[in-house]
Amino acid sequence: MTETTLAPPEVQAEAALFLAVEAELIDDRRYAEWLDVVADDFVYTVPVPVTPDSPFAPHHDPEALLLDESKESIRHLWFRRLEADMHEFAWGENPPPQFRHFVSNVRARETGEPDELLVRSNVLLMGRRQSDQPRYITAERFDTLRRTPAGLLLARRHAVLDQTVIDFPQPRVLL
Repeated sequence: MTETTLAPPEVQAEAALFLAVEAELIDDRRYAEWLDVVADDFVYTVPVPVTPDSPFAPHHDPEALLLDESKESIRHLWFRRLEADMHEFAWGENPPPQFRHFVSNVRARETGEPDELLVRSNVLLMGRRQSDQPRYITAERFDTLRRTPAGLLLARRHAVLDQTVIDFPQPRVLL
């Protein structure tokens, strides 16, 4: 399979369903369940967006990252503040912000490895705190999904933001 050849329709549907369920887990704040669909060696990166001088240059800095996280850093640094015993100290989460993911244009490609898929998708994320106006952020995601006996796992996510100025209620978000 080449980089431009899409996977068969049943694989496309499997990848799209996985991403829809994964987004539901985040939106519903079911973080322990989300961690169950993430591989132990998971890597999450978001490069710094830039406005390029050339139409052929990337819209992100390939050497600078806004986020460079692992499953363990997300578990201990992001989700720990949401646990019941931390509730009174996590003022940024009280009341909790609302997020809604809209995942579209899912394109899955087989890699030649029997247990991996490369999946590109677009995401629109709405975030809102209390009665504030909703804020939006868009990105293209490059995911690696890994087949296991238990089902697909998210092994890697690289999200490239579409805007250079980020006006969002919370900088640490799972796109």
